[in-house]
Amino acid sequence: MNWLRNKHILLVLKIALFVLMCWFITDQLFLKNDFNAQLICFQQNFNAANFHLFVFAVLLMPVNWLLETVKWRLLIKSEEPFIHLFKSIIAGVTLGFVTPGRAGEFVGRVLFVSEENKAKIFYLSSIGGIAQSVATLVAGVFFVYMWIGNSIFYGITIGAAVAFLFVYFRFDLLNRFISSNSFLEKHRLIIHENELPGITIQLKVLALSFIRFGVYLLQYVLLMMFFGVFNNFWVMLVHSGVFLVAQTFSPMMPFVDLSYRGGTALYVFHDFVNSIGVLSAVMMVWLINLVIPSVIGYLFILNRKFKAE
Repeated sequence: MNWLRNKHILLVLKIALFVLMCWFITDQLFLKNDFNAQLICFQQNFNAANFHLFVFAVLLMPVNWLLETVKWRLLIKSEEPFIHLFKSIIAGVTLGFVTPGRAGEFVGRVLFVSEENKAKIFYLSSIGGIAQSVATLVAGVFFVYMWIGNSIFYGITIGAAVAFLFVYFRFDLLNRFISSNSFLEKHRLIIHENELPGITIQLKVLALSFIRFGVYLLQYVLLMMFFGVFNNFWVMLVHSGVFLVAQTFSPMMPFVDLSYRGGTALYVFHDFVNSIGVLSAVMMVWLINLVIPSVIGYLFILNRKFKAE
């Protein structure tokens, strides 16, 4: 990334990133979303009785990204300061926020780590993502079973959970296929098998992924209750678990992300009449977990010094 050391190119990229973030947030919040109705809903529920639910949901955001940082540290076996790894995670959120399929997340993570083998970072980041999908789908099997949904979705969830489990624990098989490609080998776009995480690290990363899933789940439950969707914790827990499973099958395109989440939430929570409360909770999780960290990550990138070595 020597071209990043050109201050003029770097300035243009930082400005472009700022413009993209502003446009995307404005588009999602105000142009493709009934923000005024959701603001009124928020104001109506922001009272002494419900205030603690909102506060707890917000406080879970740093817990979420700190857990992801610990996962990241385990995967890359880094001895760098924890704050550098944390910045790499948040910078990844920022660049993933404005790129299709969150493709920029890898670039953001590379910015704050000294690892020279960028391909290694890419593969290990992918393994971390697979672990999170495993946690969501495995836990989701229970929630989908408890839900009054259809058996087809239940079967798909089980099948996806088994498939992701296999890929996660036998990533070495996929890696052998990737490494056999002469083009990738020639351009050092592979990861060597001895650099892949062992079973002990895999289990630790998976355990952290389950905890992160629990954090996401609790955030949705708290905010659904805060916005008055339904006041039964167990019912909200089951529906939120199903919703998180449905999000796993999202096309992961940021430009339709909030719209996809909203439509999916209305389907999963169709038993409840408070549709504006459902959409408000989804929007609030999006703001807390993605928009706020993206803004913080932009500040990290803005202050990042790219010095020639």
